[in-house]
Amino acid sequence: MSYTNKDLVEKQINLNGLPGGVQRDYPVIFTGWEEVSLPGHSIVEGSVIVKAPGSAEPTRENIILESGSVALGHDRLVPNSITVASDSSLGIIYVENSDYSIDYVNGKVTRINGGNIVSGSDIVIWYYYYSRYTEGADYSVGYQSGTIKRVSGSAIQPGQLILIDYQLLESQLNDAIIVEAVNQANAIVESEIDKEQTFGADPVLQAAATCLAVSLLCRIEGSGCLRAGGAGEKDVKSWLALAESYRSDFDRLIKKFRPGAAHLNHPTYS
Repeated sequence: MSYTNKDLVEKQINLNGLPGGVQRDYPVIFTGWEEVSLPGHSIVEGSVIVKAPGSAEPTRENIILESGSVALGHDRLVPNSITVASDSSLGIIYVENSDYSIDYVNGKVTRINGGNIVSGSDIVIWYYYYSRYTEGADYSVGYQSGTIKRVSGSAIQPGQLILIDYQLLESQLNDAIIVEAVNQANAIVESEIDKEQTFGADPVLQAAATCLAVSLLCRIEGSGCLRAGGAGEKDVKSWLALAESYRSDFDRLIKKFRPGAAHLNHPTYS
């Protein structure tokens, strides 16, 4: 019998709405020593990169493009800042994504087969790149709270625009897992409390089943954080505490539906 459902569970706690994965170029301007909150939940330790444009003039390199990728002298290239030409006089200007492709994160350029760059060509490339700041010396990160701030002696100036790349812990939950938790909660309530299905759509049992489903999901999310390590390990206790809180609410709500234990009669003298 259905006591709760996916919609009720998601209204109680938005577990499947947690963002995750790599976030790039989030803009931040520090005005002082304040903490700035980054969008999302816990940040994976060691994944934060704080950057700003490295110079006012573009960097120039001569490279030879053959069949593979060529690593440039810098990574974290500024998007749309690349110019590739046949020579320093810009005799032929090549077209990105037609003649060549750019890996902006890792600073690599690749010749595209069928384009206008012949394999083995000596070409000239101009680009801008981001300078990177150093964690501990320029900024500190609250990995569990998802915050960042300048530290004393930082090279980051007040009012300066910086861009932040970081990775968020991804939720272990999806629609299928949530539905399975709902089904388990409904089955537990029916088998332990309502075997005869006499209570029907009782609102208290509905709330109890919802709490139980959320408790199951919190445990799943906690185990996922444990596997992630780093900041995830710090979240495990929070998820398990939340799971225990919802489980306690479940036990409290179903208490009146459990049959009372039989009382023993006082001994009699014959």
